[in-house]
Amino acid sequence: MSEIKLIHRFLVILQRFIDVGVLFVFCSLQLPCGHRCKEICHSGSCPLNCNQKVKLRCLCKRLKKEVQCSKIQEGQVSLECDALCKEMKRKAYEIKEAEAKAALEEEKRRQQAELEAFENRLKGRRKNKRRKDEVEVEQSSWQKYKNLIMLPVFGVAVVMVAWLMVYND
Repeated sequence: MSEIKLIHRFLVILQRFIDVGVLFVFCSLQLPCGHRCKEICHSGSCPLNCNQKVKLRCLCKRLKKEVQCSKIQEGQVSLECDALCKEMKRKAYEIKEAEAKAALEEEKRRQQAELEAFENRLKGRRKNKRRKDEVEVEQSSWQKYKNLIMLPVFGVAVVMVAWLMVYND
C-alpha cells in the first residue's frame, strides 16, 4: 500500500469514530482567564465561565484552597490570612527587628573598639613626643656642673668654720 492510501484509510476510520461518537475532539480555544476551553468541539463562542479548579492562596502563602476559576474571576472568593498567619508574621517581624538591633549594637561596639584603639595609639605617640622634647632641651653649663662645684665649696667652708672654732678659743 502506498502512503497516500494509508493516510486516506486512517482519515476514513477517524471520521467513522467521530460520527459514531466514540472519539471526541475538544475545543482548542483559549478562555479570557488563560485556560483552554473544556467543551467538545463546538461552533460559536466558548462559554465565559471556566470550571477548572485552581489553587487560591492567602497573602502569606500558608493557607491554600481549591476553587473554580470562574469564581475567582468574578471576585466571589478570596482567602484571607487567619490568626495563626498573623501571629507567624508578627513573630517573623520581631525576629527581624531583634536581628537588626543586634547588628546595630555590634556595629556600635566595633566602632567603639576602633575608636579606643585609635586613641591608645595617639596617646602612645604623645608620650614619645614628650620624651623627645625632654631629651632635646639642652641644660646650661651651670645646671650641668653645679653639684660638682658646690659640693667641694661647701666642704671647704665647713672645714674653715671648724678650724676657726678650734683655734679661736
